Amino acid sequence: MKELRHLKLSTFAAVFAWSALLAGFCHYDISLARQHTEALARKEARANFDKDLAFRLWATSHGGVYVPIDSRTPPNPALAQIPERDIQTPSGRKLTLMNPAYMLRQLMEDFGELYGIRGKITSFKLMNPINAPDAWEAEAMHQFERGAKEVFEFANIDGEPYLRLMAAMLVQQGCLKCHGSQGYKLGEVRGGVGVSIPMRPYWQELDEQIHKKIAMYGAIWLIGLAAIISWSLLSKRRLLEKDRITAQIGQQHAAIERANAELTHFANISAHHLMEPARRLLSYAQRLRTRLGSRIQEDEDALLSLEYIEKGAARMRDLLRDIERYLAASTARGPMQLNDPGAALTEARRRLAKLIADNKVELDVTALPPVYLDLPRLADLFEILLNNAIIHARLDVPPRVRIAAQAEKSAVRIVIEDNGPGIEPEYRRRVFGVFEQLKPNPLAGTGIGLAIVERIVNSRNGKIWIESSDMGGIAVIFDLPTGVLNNDVRD
Repeated sequence: MKELRHLKLSTFAAVFAWSALLAGFCHYDISLARQHTEALARKEARANFDKDLAFRLWATSHGGVYVPIDSRTPPNPALAQIPERDIQTPSGRKLTLMNPAYMLRQLMEDFGELYGIRGKITSFKLMNPINAPDAWEAEAMHQFERGAKEVFEFANIDGEPYLRLMAAMLVQQGCLKCHGSQGYKLGEVRGGVGVSIPMRPYWQELDEQIHKKIAMYGAIWLIGLAAIISWSLLSKRRLLEKDRITAQIGQQHAAIERANAELTHFANISAHHLMEPARRLLSYAQRLRTRLGSRIQEDEDALLSLEYIEKGAARMRDLLRDIERYLAASTARGPMQLNDPGAALTEARRRLAKLIADNKVELDVTALPPVYLDLPRLADLFEILLNNAIIHARLDVPPRVRIAAQAEKSAVRIVIEDNGPGIEPEYRRRVFGVFEQLKPNPLAGTGIGLAIVERIVNSRNGKIWIESSDMGGIAVIFDLPTGVLNNDVRD
């Protein structure tokens, strides 16, 4: 269930991240489209301004032009001070002078009626009141006085969206013919020329682009959303299948554990009940030997039979004892905690005191760090390994055993070395098997000792192996983890 909740949260997070990512890209793309639209409008405004500027410069270079007087083009009162403002041709046709501003204003009116693009020339020093600036134009001209070259603004004019451009109009030599009387000097700002571009076509095209982009990103979002949902459903199906298999494995594991526990219990009970006949057989054989006394020496067959009975009974007793120890090797028999190996080694030496003394064993022990294992089984480890080193020692040299340990990253490594005959590499794994004995040895035990040691080490997820020792014999090495394990529970 925890994994399903995690999957659900991951799915929501993926949907949110995917949606945010697509929304971000869509917003960025629309912003670029808007910037591109505005750039096109600005470019068109500048193009129209350049057209008006070129026309005005042309008219200025010619000092204006004479046109027939009619109702739309009457003599300009603002040019009354100019000589020959109005002239008459030899044929009697009357003409009036149009200066650049007069011509440009009339041209802008015609251009605006044809194409919707408005234009205007304005100034603070007016010769014609109809050219008076509005508030935005006045602010633009103040910016020209502070050094600005052009001013843009998106605004509504008569309820329609426009892009307004106004650029500075500088006094040139030709301007002084009409405006010299106003006190202007060559090169200074005389006013501004404005252009207003209708933005409705631009905004309509931008809206169409936005709708297309939203549709495209929406389709991509739906594809990604479908992929996320498909992945989530597939993952959920796999988790449910995993849970089903885990539950099935758990049931099988529990059944195996029950069967193993029942088998172990049966083996323990059997060993326990078989131990009693073995003890009685040995006890009565010894009583019979005592009762017969010296007479048993007179009958060789009876003596040999009695010895076989004693040896067989002792062998059976030792086998049953070691089988019980082997079955109990994976179960703690004391507190599972960090214990001092020195205490366990002392107990092992006490159990083997006679054997050590009889064989004059030289024992070399270095400082041993604490290990996480109950003391009874730790003592069994040392007892079995010391016993093996002594009973399998060479006959020509006194037995020597060296015990050392070192703390590893997550375990304690203990090494027990001897100067015995050693074990060939191909047999070093085999000797850990139950009832495995490489050579006949009258002093050897039941052949279960190393199997018990390995079972104890494995119960703590440790490992054990055999290497050659620089003392001439073997080195039995085992690692015991220092941490607490799930199975570190005393039964």
